[in-house]
This record gives sequence, C-alpha cells and structure tokens, in this order.
Amino acid sequence: MIKPVLLLITSLLCTSVGLAVEVTKKDKKHLDGKIVDLIEQHYVLKDRIPTILAKFKKSADQISPSTRAEYAKHLTNRLFSASNDKHLYIEALSLVETETETDWDAWEVKQRQQEIQKNFGFQEMRILQGNIGYLKISEFMHPSRGMPTAVASMQWLGSTNALIIDIRGNGGGYPELMLYILNHYFDPEPIHLSTTYYADQHATPYVQYSSPAILGRLRTGEPLAILVNEKTGSAAEYFAYTLQAFGKARIIGSPTAGAAHMNSFYDLDDQLRISISTAAPINPLSKTNWEGTGVVPDIIASKNVIDTAVAALTESAKVTPAQ
Repeated sequence: MIKPVLLLITSLLCTSVGLAVEVTKKDKKHLDGKIVDLIEQHYVLKDRIPTILAKFKKSADQISPSTRAEYAKHLTNRLFSASNDKHLYIEALSLVETETETDWDAWEVKQRQQEIQKNFGFQEMRILQGNIGYLKISEFMHPSRGMPTAVASMQWLGSTNALIIDIRGNGGGYPELMLYILNHYFDPEPIHLSTTYYADQHATPYVQYSSPAILGRLRTGEPLAILVNEKTGSAAEYFAYTLQAFGKARIIGSPTAGAAHMNSFYDLDDQLRISISTAAPINPLSKTNWEGTGVVPDIIASKNVIDTAVAALTESAKVTPAQ
C-alpha cells in the first residue's frame, strides 16, 4: 500500500512538472477561449465585459511565453491591461494549494493567539501636540473578540480635538471593526455608504448604511486624517475611500493597493485557475470604487507622514474653529 505522504509528494511533483511543460498553440487557444467564456458568465460589472474582452482578445497576437507557468503570468498581464482589475488574474496551482486538508481547530487557535499578540490590530495610541490623537490599526480582526478593544481605543481618545488614524500596511480583515470606527464620523441618521452588486443576477444587492450604535461620543465634523500606503488594502481601503468620498477625512500618504472587488476562483484545467471579480461595492457619491486605482491621497507624502498629518489637522482647526 502506498502511504498518503508518498501520494502527496507524487502529486506535487506532477504539478511542478506539468507547469514546466511547453504550452502549445492549441493549449493557448483553449485557455483563451475558456477565459472569455468565464468572464462573460461571472464578471460583476456587466457593462465593462465587452471592452475587457475586446482588449484581451486583441493582445493575443503578442509573442507569449512557452511554459504553462510563464503563460499564466502572461495571461494575468493581459487581463490586467484589459481591465485594470487586480482581482482578475490567472493562478498556477502551488504547493500550498495541494497540501492535505487544513486542521481548522489548530488554525483558529493560532489566529486567536495572533489577535492577542497584536492587541486585535489596535497597536498604538498616543496624544500628539495640539491634543491630536493618534491611532495605529494594523488589521481589522475578528469582531466578536476584537470589538471591546475597538471600543476602548476610541473611548481613550475621546477627549482629543482631532484624530489621526494610521492604516498604513493594513491589508483589511473583517469589516465590522472597520465600520465601528467609521460610524463615529456620521450623524445618527443612517447614511447610505455603499451598495455591493453581485455577478449573480438573482442575488439581491447588499446596501451598507452608517449606524449610530457606538459607545462614546460621535466625532461628526471633527478633523480627521487617515494615513495610507501601497499596502493598505481591502476593508482598510473601504474605510479611507468612504470617509474621503463623504468629505469626512483628509487622506495622507501614497496610493493604496486598489483591491475593491470580491473574487471567486474557477478552474481552467488541472493546473491553472482564474480569479474573477464577482462582487463590487459601489459608493453612491462617486458611482464607482477604488479597484485598480487605489485610494488617491489628498496629500501625497512618503516621509514624515505623521508630521504632515498634524500640520494638516492644525490648519483645518484654524480654518474651521467650530469643528
């Protein structure tokens, strides 16, 4: 009897060898055709599909790499050039994806340990000159376990005149903690923040509203600066983009990752799969989102970013003393 570990090693070797095999013209035609079919069926922004596919098909005449692994990268470049959508890409099956099934209990234990070690993402709080609060959030972690820390952080900073929220390097996470912080800057009456549309025409769009359900005082109208960089992504980008769009905050730093959409994977063959955007949150004011472009800062800064934010908030206070 062959042991499972030997079967696993054999599978990994086959995958690795398969990706190094030369891709033929027939293979390329088949993959291109399947990509077109899957995008037509599943891409969320239906009005953009014709343009994306036209550009993708046009790029097929370019010289392309020969191995399957190289061709996967080439296809990804073609798709991004056609769509400017970072969730539309080709992935070659890796060693990670062919491992045995995950031990979810062990994974959850590890996640809980990381949450505690990182203080549920709320990693630094300070009071700066001019009674400006500074809050560093490295990740929006599990809401049921992290909410008490989120509440305590905002209450600790409750007497400050203005706030700097630093989400540089924050790749996102669970939306609930993000929305809790965001809700401090909206009036009690619910405001329509976004609508998430789905590729599935039978799925009801999800409408997100602000909520006054916070413990502590609202900070509506108070000066707010949000620090971002190229590693700010997903839920953290939603936070920055939404507050910027509604005129609640000044964004300072460098453009963010540009990962707005939600994606699903579809097999192209036994070695390659495609990621397709199947859901998209749309801001009611901008009528779009930050996919591909990222959140563009109001003030571009790569050095002394906190000092830049302090200066911007101090100036805001001078211009609008009532805030």
